[in-house]
Amino acid sequence: MNRELLQAQLLVELMSNAVHRELVLKGGLAMRAVHGSTRYTKDIDLDAVTEASVERIQGIVRRSIQRVVRQSGLVEEPVVTEPKQTDTTLRWKLGGLATGSRRPLNLTIEVSRRQWVAPFKTAELDLSSAFAAGAARGRVVVLDSQALAVCKVLALTDPKRDAPRDLYDLSILVQSEFDDPTPLLASQSHERLQLALNELWGKVESMGYDRFQAEVAPYLELAEAVTPEVYEEMQMSVAERVEAWLQGALQLKETAPAAPDKDAS
Repeated sequence: MNRELLQAQLLVELMSNAVHRELVLKGGLAMRAVHGSTRYTKDIDLDAVTEASVERIQGIVRRSIQRVVRQSGLVEEPVVTEPKQTDTTLRWKLGGLATGSRRPLNLTIEVSRRQWVAPFKTAELDLSSAFAAGAARGRVVVLDSQALAVCKVLALTDPKRDAPRDLYDLSILVQSEFDDPTPLLASQSHERLQLALNELWGKVESMGYDRFQAEVAPYLELAEAVTPEVYEEMQMSVAERVEAWLQGALQLKETAPAAPDKDAS
């Protein structure tokens, strides 16, 4: 709980310092802090979505870490490092000992300045009351549900990635009500969509219950509720829904008007 409280306070501080909405929350923490996922994560993954300089983003993150470490009372003997600081990726690691228990406490803050892979939209939403047991209050700028779904579909079907947590996160999204992400997926190339279809079922089938138990269950609340039967149903529902999204996106691309010839007079 100490780490999630620390995450919550850091997240509120980061958003407070990003007065021009430079930072957008994404990934597993977006799923948990805003969308009610029961999966814990140790990272704070953010996108920088404006033309803010590296120096501007560095200032926001450094001030936020310093203030939370100094005032939260959650971490003892803090050590902050900056293992990666490039034009596209800015990464901080915060380590120390949890106040009271003296257990090791570690988390990572990463900001990507890469161009988005699709025309994503954002939303400004309240932190979930379940996040950090309601200890933090505030609003965060976050990728909306369609954007999160597209990110997770691309992650799940990436031949270079193999993470059962992507399947679990998609299971949370497909159970919620949000606008169909098919049009947003159609912004991807025909080749990428076809690759996703080709990879989908093999990836899902490879993420069996044993892998779920080893790689995801230790980070879940009430993991015991996910029995082998429940997990198998989860696999099927995610694969079928994602397949429908991908097929729909391919159909949209096939029926879309051809782009005008740039050389035409």
